[in-house]
Amino acid sequence: MQQPDLDPKNRREFRRTAFSGKAYLTYDGQCRCEDVVDVSAEGLFLRTAASLTIGKAVKVFLPLPVEDGFRLCLLKGEVVRRAEGVGIAFVQGEVDTRGLLQRYVEGAC
Repeated sequence: MQQPDLDPKNRREFRRTAFSGKAYLTYDGQCRCEDVVDVSAEGLFLRTAASLTIGKAVKVFLPLPVEDGFRLCLLKGEVVRRAEGVGIAFVQGEVDTRGLLQRYVEGAC
């Protein structure tokens, strides 16, 4: 079993909720469809075989269920953990939909 990379940014301060769905992970001109394990207002964990290093900048497109269908969140982040997938902490970007994700997490918990 792979040992997790520990990083001070991985503090798990925020409430997490399990998530059953896919997200689109983009980096270096690549796009991968990955399983989402859990989400919080400030990050998420993806089950992926992608070789991403701690500190790697990524974008995640996360379809969130809403009353009348789905809403696509664009979330900019960086890899903060590697252990049978990747933990991604969100960073602010030009288009910031973290508020939508936070409302989803609060409603699911």
